Amino acid sequence: NASFDPMFGIDQRGKIIVVNKAACQALGYAQEEFVDNNISMICNESDARAHDQYLHRYVSTGEKRVIGRKRSLVARRKDGTEFPIELGVSEVCLSNGEKMFCGYMRDRTQEQLDKKMLRRKEAVIQGKFFQVEPMDARG
Repeated sequence: NASFDPMFGIDQRGKIIVVNKAACQALGYAQEEFVDNNISMICNESDARAHDQYLHRYVSTGEKRVIGRKRSLVARRKDGTEFPIELGVSEVCLSNGEKMFCGYMRDRTQEQLDKKMLRRKEAVIQGKFFQVEPMDARG
């Protein structure tokens, strides 16, 4: 619970083992609602359907597509609303030979709103400074 960012720990089957308070607050679930459920509960619809396949492929092949990289994804809150996140996943090898995965997410909603506002401001500036004035009859 020391992290301000939402964090999850899942087993190699996708079951949530541990979750911090920041994740509960960001996603609207109580800690008890997370533990022992599949992490796909916070994925958008298309990622939720495929998540277990992604996890199985990695455990079977060792081919890293997400582990150790940051990815932009969409997460889903308990109320069904979706929002943009940046996800980082690291792997932990347990003494029994199984793997555990730690996921760290950052809400990118404000960042995306800021970028959109900046684009709008740039468009206004471009329109004011580079607007072609119509010529009158004198040329």
